[in-house]
Amino acid sequence: MKALFRSSVLAALACVALGTPPLSTHAAAGARPKVGLVLGGGGARGGAHLGVLEVLEELRVPFDCVAGTSMGALMGGVFLSGVSTAGMRKAIGNTDWDSLFDDGAGREYVNLRRKAIDDRFFSSLEFGVTKDGLAYREGAVAGEKIKLFFNELVRADLGERNIEELPLPATLIATDIGTGERVAMRSGSLTTAMRASMSVPGALAPVMRDGRKLVDGGLVDNVPVREVRERCGAEVVIAVNVGSPLFRPEEVTGIVSVVGQMVNLLAEQNVAQSLASLGPNDIYLRPELGKITAASFERQLEAADIGRQAALGIRERLAALSVGAADYARWQSQLRQGRNPAPPVIDEIQLADTRFVNKAELRDNIRQQAGATLDAARLAEDLVLIYSRGDLQNLDYAVLRERDRTVLRITPIENSWGPDYLRFGLNFSSNLDAESDYNLRALYRRTWLNANGAEWLVTAQLGSQQLLATEFYQPLDYRQRWFIQPYLDTASRKFGLYFDGARIADYRTRESRAGVDIGANLGRAGQVKAGWIERHQAADLMTGLPVLPNSRRSVGGIRAQLTVDTYDQAFFPSRGYRADLNYFDALRHGQDASAYSLAEGRVGGAWSSGPSTALVALSAGKSLRGTLPLGDAFTLGGQGRLSAFAPGQIIGGDYALATVQAQYRLNKPVPLLGLQALVGVTAERARMRDSITEPNLTGNIDSLGVYLAMNTPLGPIYLGVADSRGRKSRIYFFLGSP
Repeated sequence: MKALFRSSVLAALACVALGTPPLSTHAAAGARPKVGLVLGGGGARGGAHLGVLEVLEELRVPFDCVAGTSMGALMGGVFLSGVSTAGMRKAIGNTDWDSLFDDGAGREYVNLRRKAIDDRFFSSLEFGVTKDGLAYREGAVAGEKIKLFFNELVRADLGERNIEELPLPATLIATDIGTGERVAMRSGSLTTAMRASMSVPGALAPVMRDGRKLVDGGLVDNVPVREVRERCGAEVVIAVNVGSPLFRPEEVTGIVSVVGQMVNLLAEQNVAQSLASLGPNDIYLRPELGKITAASFERQLEAADIGRQAALGIRERLAALSVGAADYARWQSQLRQGRNPAPPVIDEIQLADTRFVNKAELRDNIRQQAGATLDAARLAEDLVLIYSRGDLQNLDYAVLRERDRTVLRITPIENSWGPDYLRFGLNFSSNLDAESDYNLRALYRRTWLNANGAEWLVTAQLGSQQLLATEFYQPLDYRQRWFIQPYLDTASRKFGLYFDGARIADYRTRESRAGVDIGANLGRAGQVKAGWIERHQAADLMTGLPVLPNSRRSVGGIRAQLTVDTYDQAFFPSRGYRADLNYFDALRHGQDASAYSLAEGRVGGAWSSGPSTALVALSAGKSLRGTLPLGDAFTLGGQGRLSAFAPGQIIGGDYALATVQAQYRLNKPVPLLGLQALVGVTAERARMRDSITEPNLTGNIDSLGVYLAMNTPLGPIYLGVADSRGRKSRIYFFLGSP
């Protein structure tokens, strides 16, 4: 017996000298060894962690601490916050992951002014104009919805979850993007740490935490084995590696794959160091996830099943760490115990200070009231709606206890690159008849010039249609229900005159305008405005036959507009409707011109069933009195306005147009990029009266066509062909925004 005791002591001393826990001593004494669980990063491939956790539960294998990176940090943090594996599986299955990686609430939930800007100028090409030059956002996705989703998972509405308050020691790994240092987060906000640990550089914006700018921990420690050794003296490590395999050389063909390979290489290097520290008593799993990629979030439950099978494949080794049913129940109860599941009553709502956004206006848009029970789902909806307006870099909340009171603290963080912005847009169109147009445009926008949210815009465009414009938008109250809008612009464009399909002349029109409107915002979906406008118009022959005389005229009159837009997408809507009504009456005119007035309206709607969408649009324009000058005449031709004809080929005084389209979406939008391809067919019928061009096109004019299209960060792309009753078919291509 003494010999056995002496041998055990010597073995223990030797293990200490070697820096290795004396597992054999625990085994000899019958004690359970300390177990550390390590969950590696791998994006959506991290769904495999759920399957491993399920098997550990079934085999009654407890663990003493957890370390996780990226998706492993998320899975570990959620599990330790008290969510069961069944609850985790349900949450993964019920989440719309495509929507989660889109920070906004959706186009139908932003106001009409923001829609108009987004439709013409790409949000992906928005720069901040600062005293240090141009600045750009730090990630394709800010992660607003992702952070709120984390809040929901760990029930942050019941109170702030801090890492140090979890039932087991936990560490979440991130990388300091400024220094490259490994950051082990062992205290502080759990959800902020989870969000920081999975901030893939370039894809998700970094997280500021404790004065550091943090990104994905996979860059420095993707399988943090060392952490559980240090954190709880783990004698047995269960390490799960779900990292993406390296691309083969022939697969590295573009910038996306190059960046992906670079990240994978960095991760593989630090993973190799971690795995080298594993000993014979440790357990290592690398589930064979095949073609499930880091971005395959819709396949996480499939990854969970693969992780489950991988764990069952080493069932005997895991079962050796099992404990009795009573002991496991006690261990598990400490994970599930904790807070009252009933949402708290909020005694006070605190809103952090802002630099330029009106705090009172922000508070008005949050429905939660002091003295009422917290409705976390509705609060998250409100925060996403506010964030969607584009002024904030982050908007989060925390529920805190201050003595005997419960405080809801809302923290808006304004764009670090705002409040002055520069955006760009472009379009290009062409057909096989060598007709092409191109336009490059830029928008300079100064926001929040005062507490009511005044804005100053300057727009410049070069190309086939040249434009220089400025406007000042001044809301009359901070809720922006009423506004006044003075504006000034000058534009020039070239257009062709046609006869029997032949382009017989080119004219250039120029117009300068100055005016002021008074208007009202009709909720988020609509706007109505009216005012006085002064216009100077000119039209000159450039080439071809002098079909029309050169002209000059100045007019002034009343302009009125009504717009309502609930489309979920600007160019390929799947639901919603849009209505536009425009009116102009030239009350003031020179001696060489006569009075005239006109009205034009359009209404359209979209309805979907699965991947199929039907779109219907009706539009009409009419000269109410007098003869319309060339610059105000209505036009038909071009995509969506009789696609079988050239843009503006048919010019006249009165028109009516009906369009019916059927679209079929060929794929789901690609996460982060939003790429979506579709095929469509279109049927159009129109009638033009008092034609200035194409006088032989009388009665009903038809156009039938088919097209392939794609929604991209640079706007829609169309490639189509259209025909009109046996006339020459027209092939058209379009890229960009109108």
